[in-house]
Amino acid sequence: MNSYKEIWELVLKELGKRYSEYLIDLWFKNLELAYLDEKYAFLLAKDDGFFVDLLNTRYAQQIEASFEEAMGFPVKVKIFSKEGFSVENAIMSLNSPLQEDEPDEDDEASPSGSEKSYGAYSATDKEYTFETFVVGSSNKFAHAVSVAVATNPAEEYNPLFIYGSSGLGKTHLMKAIAYKVKKDHPEYKIVFIKGDDFTNELVASISKKTMAAFKEKYRNVDMLLVDDVQFIAGKVATQEEFFHTFESLFENHKQIILTSDRPPKEIQHLEDRIRSRFEGGMIADIQPPDTELRIAILKRKAEMLNIAISDDVLTFIGENIKSNIRQMEGAIKKLGAYSYINQVPITMDTARAQLASFISVSSTPAETAEKIIESVSKVYDIPVEDIKSKKRSKEISMARHISIYVIRKITQMSVTDIGKIFNRDHTTVLASIDVVANEMTSDRNVDRTVQNIIKDFS
Repeated sequence: MNSYKEIWELVLKELGKRYSEYLIDLWFKNLELAYLDEKYAFLLAKDDGFFVDLLNTRYAQQIEASFEEAMGFPVKVKIFSKEGFSVENAIMSLNSPLQEDEPDEDDEASPSGSEKSYGAYSATDKEYTFETFVVGSSNKFAHAVSVAVATNPAEEYNPLFIYGSSGLGKTHLMKAIAYKVKKDHPEYKIVFIKGDDFTNELVASISKKTMAAFKEKYRNVDMLLVDDVQFIAGKVATQEEFFHTFESLFENHKQIILTSDRPPKEIQHLEDRIRSRFEGGMIADIQPPDTELRIAILKRKAEMLNIAISDDVLTFIGENIKSNIRQMEGAIKKLGAYSYINQVPITMDTARAQLASFISVSSTPAETAEKIIESVSKVYDIPVEDIKSKKRSKEISMARHISIYVIRKITQMSVTDIGKIFNRDHTTVLASIDVVANEMTSDRNVDRTVQNIIKDFS
């Protein structure tokens, strides 16, 4: 993080996970980062008028989200025309609120449908390779079988099913397999997609009567990678089409790789015929990393981001942020950004002050769970005792479902332990998680609310 240009490149990389290369080139590639502090990020465009207004109206929120992913902390983003720009005037202009309109469903620049980042895989992202994956006792087996699949696709283990909690490296391994296979076999057709996007694309294909093209895309490949496959559960049409896609690929000796936040036997509302196919291949889990592995991961990430951090600070972070690799990376990014913006070295005192929220959240899962319930209580204005109670009104039930979903997402608590908090069994907990996952897919307001709560604990 030696310049605004490098920071903007990191943000563009995050935007690339949301939008196609075409849209990145069209809207974002020619922007320049002109100013950044702990509150604001100002971008400059050569054009003025309509172009700048559209970017502020349609894309400010997405750019803000990508900044937070890249830097580890939130900033308010605004785009200005290059002509006549000054930092002082820009800060003064922030007295007027930014527009936050939602993009129209049929907007050409909307990230829905075919313009999303799923689809044909190209070996260009060197961040997610086997070389950048740090191996330890908690992920050694999953790494080994992934390397075996990448070396001999459709010969060693098919399907490969990798599961574990959020932020432990499942997607990294999946993309590492695709990267190596594409490098070794450039002619291979490889498709990477998330489980909920498979559903969205299927629905769009049915409505537009393009099912033939849909089937051609997914059944005429050499390797299919489905991230978070648990999201197909409970959707009848999706499971039907997925089953036939799976069967077609398997019978033609094509590699299938799947990830999930739980093993097949724990995926609620999954058809038995699909569950049996998942269990018929190789199942590998990833556990939370131990202290030594966490420190090694932090050191590798700091090196990749060119952030100078002493071993003492890395050890401090590794000993205090225990459950989520993504959260650890966020801590590194936040320290790097703070150091760059304020032109100061990263000391132990700096780390303690800047990472206070990270450290407090990761201390005790049970305490974190209670704080999450309190947060949901405030958002929905429902007492904590009602959320934990047996009451079943629509509002209380939804608050309870969201509490369970976020607890599972943020902590490493088992579904059984989560159930004890709410006096419910593990099947009820899994059902709540599925309810929220489905609501987040279909309702933008629910998705935004849940993501905002998650951000407070990430």
